[in-house]
Amino acid sequence: MMRLSQLFKLDYGRKLFLLATLPLIFAVAAISIVVTNQSKRLAETEIYALETQLIEAKKAELHNYVTLAKNAFFSIYGGAAPDDEEAKLRVTQILAAMIYGDEGFYFVYDYDGNNIVSPRQTNLINQNWSGQVDSNGVPITDELIRIARSGAGYHSYIWAKPSTGEPAEMVTYVTGMQNWRWALGTGVFIDDVLLTVANTRTEVETRIARTFVQIAIITFLALFLVFISGYFITVRERRLADARQKALTARIVNTQEEERGRVARELHDSISQILVGVSYALDLARRRFRNGDDHAGETLDKGIGSLAGAIQEVRRISRNLRPSMLDDLGLGPSIKTLINEFSQRTGTQSRFETVVFRNRLDNDSKIALYRVAQEAFTNIERHANANLVTVKLKGTRGGALMKIIDDGEGFVMSSSGSSSGLGLRNMQERIEQLGGTLTITSGRRGTKISALVPLSHILSPQSSAKED
Repeated sequence: MMRLSQLFKLDYGRKLFLLATLPLIFAVAAISIVVTNQSKRLAETEIYALETQLIEAKKAELHNYVTLAKNAFFSIYGGAAPDDEEAKLRVTQILAAMIYGDEGFYFVYDYDGNNIVSPRQTNLINQNWSGQVDSNGVPITDELIRIARSGAGYHSYIWAKPSTGEPAEMVTYVTGMQNWRWALGTGVFIDDVLLTVANTRTEVETRIARTFVQIAIITFLALFLVFISGYFITVRERRLADARQKALTARIVNTQEEERGRVARELHDSISQILVGVSYALDLARRRFRNGDDHAGETLDKGIGSLAGAIQEVRRISRNLRPSMLDDLGLGPSIKTLINEFSQRTGTQSRFETVVFRNRLDNDSKIALYRVAQEAFTNIERHANANLVTVKLKGTRGGALMKIIDDGEGFVMSSSGSSSGLGLRNMQERIEQLGGTLTITSGRRGTKISALVPLSHILSPQSSAKED
C-alpha cells in the first residue's frame, strides 16, 4: 500500500515520463510481435514456394534427360522385337555411355527387378534388387518398376552418391519401355536444393532478428530521448515518433518485396540454365555417337535444332505461363480465338464446332487440350499447306473429346520415328499424364488428331460457374 501511495505521489515530471514511455513500450512490443510473426509466416510461405519450384525445375530437367535418351535410341527400339537381344545390347551400350555432370547417369531395370544399366555403380549390374529399400524404409526398385508399368512418373528416396558414396536424397523420373519390359530412368540429387532452402531460411531468420534488434534499438533511443526531454515532450514530438514507426514498417515491407523480386529472377534464370544444359548434353551426345551410328548424328542434329527453338519458346512461356482467357472465357472460346488468330495469320479457312458441356473440365485438362490445339496449329502452319482446318469439341460418354482435322499434306508414321517430331510426342505426353488417349492418323488426304480426356477430369455443374 505504501508503494502504491508513493507511486501516485510522483512528481509531475516522472508521471509525464511514465505516461510517455509506457504506451510507447506497449506499442513497440506489439509491433515487434506482429511484424516478427508476419515476417516468419511470409518467409515460410516464400521458402516453401521456392523449394517447390526448385524441385519442379529438377523434375522438368529429369523429364528432358529421359526424353533425350529415348531420342538417342528411338530408331533402334521402335523397330525391334521384344526378343531382339542385339537391339537391347545396342541400347544398353548407348545408355551406359550417356553420363552427365558429376553424378548423372541412366539406369535400367527389367520388370523382374534385375539391374541392366548402371554405368556409375557397376556393382549393381546383373543383380536382382527386388525388395530394396532406402535408410528410411522407402521402397526403391519395386516402386520404380510399378511406376514404369503404369507409364511414367517420379519417385524420391535416399541413394548413395556415385562420387562420394555418401547418402543423399534423390529425385528420379522413370518411364516404361513396355515392349522390352524395361524401366528406364535417371535421377538427380537435390541436396543443393535443400542447401539453398536452408541458406534462405537462415538468411530470413537473420534478417528478422536484425529487424527485431533495430526495433529494439530504436525503442531504446526513443526512451532515452523521452527520459532526457521528459518535461519538454509535446504533441508534435509524439507525431514525429509515430512517423518514424510508419517509416520502419514501410521499410520492412519494401525489404520483403525486394526479396520476392530476387527469388522470381533466380527462378527465371534457372529455367534458361536447364535448357542450355540440355542443349549441351545433346551436342555432346551427337559428337560421341557420330562415328558409331550413321543415323544418330542426323537425329541428334534435328534434336539440337528443336531445342534451340524450345529455348526461345520457354522464355516466351515464362512471361505467360497460363493463357488468361482459359480462366476468363473457358476452353471453347479460347480455342475459337486460337483458330481465328491462325486463320488471320495463314489465310487458311477454319471451322469450329462445339457442344456446350453439361459438366466442366478441370484446369489441368483445359490447359492440356489448349496446348494440344496450339501444337497442332503450329504443325499445320509449318508442314501441312492445308486449305481447311476443322476443330470439333464436345463431351462424350468416355469424357471430353477434341478433334482437329486438316486437308493438307499428311505424313507417314514409321517405326523409325523419322516423320514424328518432338511436338507430337509432347502432345502425347500431355494427354497421357491425364490418363487420356491421343490418336493421330495421317495420309494423303490430310491429318486427324483426336484427344480424349477421361471422365475423371470432368467436374459437376456445381463445381464451376464457367462454360466451356
